[in-house]
Amino acid sequence: MQQPKTDASVSERTALLSLHDVSPAFEDDVVKTIDRLTDMGIESFTLLVTPFYGMKMSNSIEKSELFCKYLQSLGLEISMHGYSHLSKSGAGDEFTRMVQDRAIARLRSGFSAVEKAIGKKPSGFIPPLWQAPLRIVDAARLTGFRYCAVGNRLYSFAEPRVFTTAQYLVSEGAARTSFVDSVVELELGGPVQVGVHPLDLRTNKVLEMLDDMRDRLGYRFTGYLNFLDSVH
Repeated sequence: MQQPKTDASVSERTALLSLHDVSPAFEDDVVKTIDRLTDMGIESFTLLVTPFYGMKMSNSIEKSELFCKYLQSLGLEISMHGYSHLSKSGAGDEFTRMVQDRAIARLRSGFSAVEKAIGKKPSGFIPPLWQAPLRIVDAARLTGFRYCAVGNRLYSFAEPRVFTTAQYLVSEGAARTSFVDSVVELELGGPVQVGVHPLDLRTNKVLEMLDDMRDRLGYRFTGYLNFLDSVH
């Protein structure tokens, strides 16, 4: 793997915010969640698109022209979030046991699908659950992405540099979603990554947490690429 120049922490009270599992599978909830985030005054966040969610043709981003036109019209950053979001066993950690050649092939196929469907290249790659072997970072760089995030580390390929956050908080859209383990870190103002799921709108807990982070704790929300552009 290409060695980074430096390893730096993201600034305190910064939240790298994304909406993940952006797919026709959750189209209505994606639209409603984006509307809600906008109504909250949050202007910078990353849309993490899964081009072939669940390996179902009905969820292919290339078959959803109106949805893609909507995403394009938002002017938000588009990045890629897995290819199908599923491993061979059906688990969510799509790339954990995948050999490198196959991983690169999936990244290239997904990159091409997103660019063709939405009309712009995805800027970064974040694997499902934010989990993958570190070799996925090289695969993302070779595919043409500008950055890759794995766990609490954000790899920028421009210089290159690595940035770390204290936590990565990823909701799966379930009522049981809990970030209890991260409460102390948030209270201290540590930098975090927050992945909102389209189904979070139905329980409201994660969106309430965002309100609290901003209004009481003083967090600043930003998309991944906007953050990287601000520090390069």
